[in-house]
Amino acid sequence: MILLTGFEPFGGFTTNPAGEVAKALDGRAFGAAVVRSAVLPVHHAEAAAAVARLIDDGAPRAIVHLGLAGGRARIALERVAVNVMDFEIADNVGYRASGEPCVADGPVAYFSTLPLGAILEALVAEGVPAYLSNTAGTYLCNQTMYTTRHLLERRGLAIPAGFIHLPQSAAMVAASGLDQP
Repeated sequence: MILLTGFEPFGGFTTNPAGEVAKALDGRAFGAAVVRSAVLPVHHAEAAAAVARLIDDGAPRAIVHLGLAGGRARIALERVAVNVMDFEIADNVGYRASGEPCVADGPVAYFSTLPLGAILEALVAEGVPAYLSNTAGTYLCNQTMYTTRHLLERRGLAIPAGFIHLPQSAAMVAASGLDQP
C-alpha cells in the first residue's frame, strides 16, 4: 500500500488541489501497490497525529504527502524538512506558530527518502513542469514531512517518505485574478 495524503482547504481557499489529487487517486493500483489516500486537517497538532494513525493502520510501503504551494508554478519535489514551525498564516483552528520546533529536541532536519531524481525524471519525460526544491517552507507541509520522517526514524521503519508541493490549479489562478500562481 502507498499512503498518499493531501490537505483540506486553508487560508481562504475553497479548494486544495493536494486534497483533490489524493482523493482522486484513492484505490488506484500502481503495479502491486494500491494507493490509500487521506485528506489531512490543516491543524498544527492533528495533521501529524492523523499520519501516525494511518501508518499504524496500514503498514505502507511508501508515504507521499502532497500540499499546496500557492506561489509556485511547478511541482516541487521537496528534499528537506526543517525542525521549525513559523506560520505566515494561522492554521484552520486559528493557531499561528512562531519559531517553534516541529519536535522538541528533534534533529535540525530530515531529508526525503523518496527517489526524487527518478520521480523528477519521470515527470519531466511526461512534460510535467517540476523541479527539486530545497525548502518545504515552515508551515504544515514542512511540519508533516518532518514529523513523518521523525516517526519513521524513531520506530526504525525504512519506509520511503517525503513531500511534493503542487501549484494552484488553473481554476484557482483564474479565480484569484492573478496572471500566474
